[in-house]
Amino acid sequence: MLKRIVHPSAFLVTFVTLLHLNLSKPQRKHLLRTADAIIVCEGRKTLANLYRQWVEAPDASAVADFFRVSPWEAEDVSQALESFAIADLLRRAKGEGADPIIWASIDDSATRKDKDTHALEAVDWIFDHSASGKGQTAYCKGAVHVTLRVQIGPYSYTFAWRLYLREKTVRRLNRRRPKEKRLRFKSKYRLAREMLEELHAFLPAGYTVYVLFDRWYGSGKLIKFIRRQGWHVICALKRNRTLNGIRVDQWDQRLRHKRYTRIRVPAADGTARTYLVRSVQGRLSSVPFDVCVLISRRHNRDKHPKYFLYTDLTLIAQTVLIWYGNRGPLEVDYWYLKQPLGLGDFRMQAYEAIEKWYAVLHLVLTFLQWRLYEAWERGRPLPCLADVIRQHRAEHAQAVLTSACREAIQTGRIEPVLQRFIVEPVLA
Repeated sequence: MLKRIVHPSAFLVTFVTLLHLNLSKPQRKHLLRTADAIIVCEGRKTLANLYRQWVEAPDASAVADFFRVSPWEAEDVSQALESFAIADLLRRAKGEGADPIIWASIDDSATRKDKDTHALEAVDWIFDHSASGKGQTAYCKGAVHVTLRVQIGPYSYTFAWRLYLREKTVRRLNRRRPKEKRLRFKSKYRLAREMLEELHAFLPAGYTVYVLFDRWYGSGKLIKFIRRQGWHVICALKRNRTLNGIRVDQWDQRLRHKRYTRIRVPAADGTARTYLVRSVQGRLSSVPFDVCVLISRRHNRDKHPKYFLYTDLTLIAQTVLIWYGNRGPLEVDYWYLKQPLGLGDFRMQAYEAIEKWYAVLHLVLTFLQWRLYEAWERGRPLPCLADVIRQHRAEHAQAVLTSACREAIQTGRIEPVLQRFIVEPVLA
């Protein structure tokens, strides 16, 4: 296999410099090597495989220690990314004259692992409600993380993330941990609230914030917390929730005499879909203020309507459904994290090391998003993150070929160049 990286990407070096991370020189080198190789490597993202991408790099045990024992915290990287993301979003949106509206999307994602995995502390039995496809079961081994994504105008970044552990898992892990290193259980509601509190600290005055989430997060506690911040909620709703003491699916029957409102909602592929909508206002159970609930069908014979709630009663139904669609890019982020970037390829055992791996992967994702926006700003737009990855790999391929040709010309010999630029096969 041909080694694919001679030196760190100049764009990546610039991006890491903008974060102002408090890392030592060796730590910074490991961060750059790992992040660059994650983008370039096309196979499994094991630490050994990542360091095989480099023409010159220390043994993979060094990068393993970078995650396991090196004195840096995932939280420090996350906070630097949060500060950078908000500042960059505000600057770009202001430059384009975007409306002072912020959409903050909350969701969680399961990173699947093999069912026999047992030594990785962040991995346990989970319920993957998005499971689909041949051979996939809802109950599986994996790691779960909750994400907050922020969008202003056409620009958006993954703002914050948190690993989630079940209370039972936290108790089991704490039995083997010293008192000073014990983990603290936090529900998904608590994790979402923490991230929203961090977002609140960064936002300037004058912006209207809409928090978007699916029905799994539509609790009264979260809705009330968001409204206390002066923000609004747009979310999906379970059919068994009660509005004015009546289940929302029963409201669907009660309103059958009412005409539908036809709404056209643009899709990601440029087309538009028509939805049939009815609305009803009232008090949701455990929520002490008026909300509006939309009952949406794809067609007249649709037997499984969707229910949506929003707290800004000045909005019209079409705007609500269009803005709820701003959650879509978060699913795209999850796909890039899991597929091209290999989020689930970690093999570290300690929870803290896995947390650092997640921090590095989110740094890589933010870098790709930043480079995409930089290309837009410079008048050489790239359509999507896949094109950013493709260009990043092409730049490294050109650098490797150039370096190999120069060495061959200087030495006049091919064999040493081949030994230097080709990875020896790993014997089983």
